[in-house]
Amino acid sequence: MAKLSLRPLAHLDWLLLGASIVLVLFGVIALASVTIAKSPPDWKTFTHQVVFLCIGIVFFIIATVVDYRVLRGYSTLAYVAAGALLIAVLIFGTTIRSTTGWFVFAGFSFQPVELVKIFWIIAFAAYLARYGRAFDQWRHILISGGFALGLIGLIMLQPDLGSALVVGGIFLGLLLTANIQWKQVLLIFLILALGAVFSYFFLLRGYQKDRIRVLFQANSDPQGRGYNTSQAMIAIGSGQLFGHGFGQGTQSQLNFIPEQQTDFIFAVLAEEFGFVGVLVLLGSFGIVLVRTMAIARQSRDDFGAFLCSGISIAIAIHLLINVGMNMGLVPVTGIPLPFVSAGGSSLISSLIGLGLIQSVAIRRRTMPT
Repeated sequence: MAKLSLRPLAHLDWLLLGASIVLVLFGVIALASVTIAKSPPDWKTFTHQVVFLCIGIVFFIIATVVDYRVLRGYSTLAYVAAGALLIAVLIFGTTIRSTTGWFVFAGFSFQPVELVKIFWIIAFAAYLARYGRAFDQWRHILISGGFALGLIGLIMLQPDLGSALVVGGIFLGLLLTANIQWKQVLLIFLILALGAVFSYFFLLRGYQKDRIRVLFQANSDPQGRGYNTSQAMIAIGSGQLFGHGFGQGTQSQLNFIPEQQTDFIFAVLAEEFGFVGVLVLLGSFGIVLVRTMAIARQSRDDFGAFLCSGISIAIAIHLLINVGMNMGLVPVTGIPLPFVSAGGSSLISSLIGLGLIQSVAIRRRTMPT
């Protein structure tokens, strides 16, 4: 077995790493801000986030120095592990806010679905690397779609609509990078549209339907169903150009914004640092996405290209949904903002994904032509 060496770290994509560090710092600053708003301040969540950050950095280094191509041989195991985690959390997990999606131990909670997203990207990237050029055949779309639906079904049993949308979005996004015909794309989206209508009327729970209705009627019940979105939008608007400053946001400091540390952390940042702060935040995400897709295009093999593309798609979906629900553009689904939102599971998963991208970037530069 080959020994791990830290030598590959000399070939990191420093622009990608720098933008990621900025995002992590935004999260730490926002979390500190909402912590001092409490009287007295409760540093438990902040401390847990720092602990998970340290753990995530270790996993980032491991994912970076390990040759990503090794993972292709473990793609089946990755999918099986994803399914096993989702089944285990349904049996042994803890229910928080009506979702049975957490393992809780020693005062720490871990949401396995965040790791499942990484496992799914590895598994599907390996499948695409092997059959991607044959995806004009329906059998490969149906087979891979069946694998995706298996995970989505287990996630919906929790139920966790947001994570189910992310897993489905990764499948669709990567599918578009394969050798698929436009008539197949149109038919797939037609089937999805019909499935969405069916799900709304027969599968979604009442509170999930309320979140969708709020999208179109946010002002009709600002103290009830539309409260979360209304308060987040007020906070974002009050930030104006430069914001109120660290720890000075009225909506966040007076605890009007719900779930400040997770779902609505974007609203906290927008209120305290204004349009300029949001521009830096979104610009950092833009650099991460652009660099990731550039690394995908320059990858020496299909598996590396699909792996980077899948991680980029996952980050983009999280970003669009989280910012969208803060601005009242999409329903509230509990999706965290990568690298920023409080939550060890999301942070560790994001750092693992970043490490895998760096692994592809390093081998792109050091592999012989």
